[in-house]
Amino acid sequence: MQVWTSAFESNLKRQAPTGPPKLTPEELAFSNAPAILATTGPFFAAAAIVVLLRVYVRISMLKVFGMDDYVMALAMLLAAATYACFVVETHYGLGKHMAVMMMDPIMYMNFLKWLYVHSILVMVGVSSVKISIAFFLMRLSTKSTYKRFLYGVIGFIVVLTITCAMTLIFQCLPVAAAWDFRLRPPPFGNGTGKCYSLTIFRNLGLMNSAFNILTDALFATIPIPLIWKLQLNTRTKISLIAVLSLGWFAVAAAIIKAVQQWGVLTDPNWTVHDSFNVWNYLEFTIGILSASLPALKPLFNWALETAKAITSGGRTKVSGYKASGYQGAGSLGYQKTSGHSDGSIALRSLTTDKDTVLGGNKHPYSVRITTQPTNLADKETWDMENARTSDESILPLQHPEARQTRIVMTREISVSRQ
Repeated sequence: MQVWTSAFESNLKRQAPTGPPKLTPEELAFSNAPAILATTGPFFAAAAIVVLLRVYVRISMLKVFGMDDYVMALAMLLAAATYACFVVETHYGLGKHMAVMMMDPIMYMNFLKWLYVHSILVMVGVSSVKISIAFFLMRLSTKSTYKRFLYGVIGFIVVLTITCAMTLIFQCLPVAAAWDFRLRPPPFGNGTGKCYSLTIFRNLGLMNSAFNILTDALFATIPIPLIWKLQLNTRTKISLIAVLSLGWFAVAAAIIKAVQQWGVLTDPNWTVHDSFNVWNYLEFTIGILSASLPALKPLFNWALETAKAITSGGRTKVSGYKASGYQGAGSLGYQKTSGHSDGSIALRSLTTDKDTVLGGNKHPYSVRITTQPTNLADKETWDMENARTSDESILPLQHPEARQTRIVMTREISVSRQ
C-alpha cells in the first residue's frame, strides 16, 4: 500500500504553525531525479530484455506459449508502465524537496495523480509475477497435491490483490480527492471528501508488505524440492535452483521497502530519494528476472553449441524444436505424454564434418531419439536435459539392407514415481 497523500497531509500539519520553510537557492534548484531514473532504468531494461528473449524461446524455439508466459508478459507491460510513471513524475517534481513541489499546487496535484496510478500498477505487477511463477512450478510438478497447493496460493494472491487494489482506488471518496486536495475539508480545501487517516494507511500498507515478503519467500523456496525430484542431471538441477533462488533478492528488496514504508510517514522530504517506491520497483523487476531466466536455457544451449561449432570448424544448423506426442492447444508442450505416445523428438539437419556420400549426393544423418512412455517425460525436461551431458556414445553402423550409412542411438530410461 502507498502513503503519499497521507504523508503530504502530515507534512502540511507540521508546517502550518511556522509557515513554509526557508530554502536556500541550492535547495530550490536541487533535483535527485537523474539518480532515481538511473537506479530504476537498468532494472527495467534488464527485465525487458530477459522477457523478450523468453518470448522468443517459447514461441520460436519451443513452439509453445503457456499460461505462465502470458501472465509474465502482462507483468512486463505493467513494469514498463510503472517505469513510465517514474519518468513522468520526475517532470512534475519527483526528486525535489517537498517544500519546493508544494510551491506549485497544480504541478503537485498532477504529480499525485500519476503517483496514484503508479501505486496500482506496481501492486498488480508484483502479484502477476508471483502468479506466473506458480503456473511455471505446476509444469515441474507431477503430483496433484502440489498443484492443488499452488492453485490455492494463486487464489490467495488474487483475492489479496483485489482487496488491496480496492483500498487504493477508494482511499478517498470521491476518488479524485486522493490527488485533488481542493475536494477535502478545511484546512486543505473547501470540499467534503473523506480519506483514510495516516494510521490506517500505514497499517494497511505494512500488512500488504508482510504478505508480499511471505509470498516472495514461499516462491523462492518451493522450487527446491520440485526441481530436485525431476529426472535431470545434478548440474542442471543445481543451476535451475540457483536461478530461481534469485527470488531471495526480491525478498530482501521487499524487507527494505517495508522499512522505508514506515519512515516515509515521518520524512518531510521523501520525494528527494523516493526510496520506498524505488525499492518496490526493484522487488518487482528482480522477481521478473528470477522467474524468466530459467526459460532461457534452450537459448544458452544453442549459443554454446554454435560457439563450439565455430571454434571447432564444424557446421551446425539449428532448427526449431518439434515433438510428437505434445500436440494440442491445452497441453502447451508441457503436459505428461499419453500412454500411447512414443514421446519421440526428431533431431533434424544433424551433419558431420564430412557428409556421407550416397550415390554421388550428400545426405545428412537422419536421427530420431525415442523413449518408451513413462508419463513423466515432457518437453521442458527434454529441453533442459542437454545432449552434451548424456553418457551415450554415437557409433556409425552399416545398414544391412539398404546400404545406407546411419547413426543409431539406443537409450534406455528408467523412471520411478515416488
